[in-house]
Amino acid sequence: MSRITTSWDIGRSSGHCAASGEPLTAGMPCIVALIERVEDLSAPLVRMDFSQAGWDSPARPVGVIAFWKTVVAPAGEKRRGFADDQTLLDLFDRLGGDERPHRVRFRFVLMLLLVRKRLLRVAGTSTAAGVETWSVLPKGAAEGEAPTAVLNPKLDEAAMKEVTDQLGEVLDGAW
Repeated sequence: MSRITTSWDIGRSSGHCAASGEPLTAGMPCIVALIERVEDLSAPLVRMDFSQAGWDSPARPVGVIAFWKTVVAPAGEKRRGFADDQTLLDLFDRLGGDERPHRVRFRFVLMLLLVRKRLLRVAGTSTAAGVETWSVLPKGAAEGEAPTAVLNPKLDEAAMKEVTDQLGEVLDGAW
C-alpha cells in the first residue's frame, strides 16, 4: 500500500511581490496566486503574491491554477478571506476532469469545504472497480440537474487534516 504524499508547503505571504521583490504594504492591492509547479512534485502547489504591476509584467509565472485580487491587511487587523464563494465554485469546476493526483486530492478537499459551506450538497456515492465517486449538486440545483462526479482519493485522517489545513491557509489569504 502506498501512502499519498500531501506535504504541500503552500505557505503564507512573504510580504513581497514575487515578480519585483518590492514590499507589499498595508492597503496595497495585490494578487495572490496558486501556482502548480510540475517540475517539483514534492511541493506541486505554491502560493505567490504580486503587486498589480508585478502581475501585469512579463514575470507572471506559468502554471497558475487560481488567483484572487485582495488588499494587504494592516498589521494586527483581522484577516478576511480573499476567495469568495463564487471563486471557490469556479476553482472547483476548473479542476474537474484533471486526473493528476495532487489536483484530485485538492479538488476532493475543496469539495468537502464547499459541502461544509452548504454551497454543494452530496447527492450520493457509488463504487465501481474499487474507486469511490461522490456525486454533488450546487445549492439551488434545478430539478433533474445532473450531479458532478468527484473522485474520492481515499486520504487517511492525517492526510485529510494536512490538506485541509493547507487549503484553509491558502483560502484565508493569511498575511
